[in-house]
Amino acid sequence: MAIDILKARDDQEKTFFHTGIHPLAKMVCTGLVLFTTGLWLDPRYLAPVFLVGLIFAFIARAPKAWFLVMFTALLLTWYPTLRTTVAQADPSYYKVLDPQWAGTPVATINVPFLNLQTLGITYGTLYWLAGRLLRFASVVTWALLFMSTTPMSDIANTLYALRVPYQIVFVLQITYRFIPFMATVINQISDAQRLRGWHLRTWNPAKIIRRSIPIANPMIRRTAQIVDQVTIATQIRGFGAAKITPLRDLTLSKFDIALMILFGAGFLVALFSLIFFQAGMI
Repeated sequence: MAIDILKARDDQEKTFFHTGIHPLAKMVCTGLVLFTTGLWLDPRYLAPVFLVGLIFAFIARAPKAWFLVMFTALLLTWYPTLRTTVAQADPSYYKVLDPQWAGTPVATINVPFLNLQTLGITYGTLYWLAGRLLRFASVVTWALLFMSTTPMSDIANTLYALRVPYQIVFVLQITYRFIPFMATVINQISDAQRLRGWHLRTWNPAKIIRRSIPIANPMIRRTAQIVDQVTIATQIRGFGAAKITPLRDLTLSKFDIALMILFGAGFLVALFSLIFFQAGMI
């Protein structure tokens, strides 16, 4: 079933997360959450962050199609994830977990050459894998919460009010719009080719390359057309010819200020706890 990401965004119901919080407050709070999750790898710390983000995303009516696309991308990275996981079998890698417990083997093998030593699955590697998956899930959930509740126009005008160079804002606008748009284009091209009897189901690398051509050719042509259209649109609008006036000011409500202070305090507590008590490490 094809997923139209842009349509999912257009059909989204507006909630308090869309209209009740200033874009600047959402940008700051989301950034602090992402920085905090980047500090941790312990599933016990990441699980609450993920669950809170998931609850907020549910309340904000974030498009389910976006989560499906992102978690599909996670499944596609199974090989590098598995390769990294089996390399964490050495109990000396863990600074907080009990080395004896972390080194308890589930399925391991000793590799005496190339200084690889023990590879495989242990309690420690499973714990590390759970933390990695929860970190990814937390980052994706909070990022999608922000993207689904904050239109690009609000983000751009907030950045303009912060005096961010318009060149940087323009690149962000194009990226913000280009990724979901290209996902929709890929769906449309794939559906059109399937109606003509096309499919990619094969284990033969040579056949995969040949069968990718019906998708690659129209994608290259469509991408070139989009680049040309964007170039013409920016020229018509006089991009860079004059100073851009922001349409939104930086006036924050008391709730916005309290929200940023709360998230900022949480980030500082997490940072100091990590430095002095190794909280969030494994």
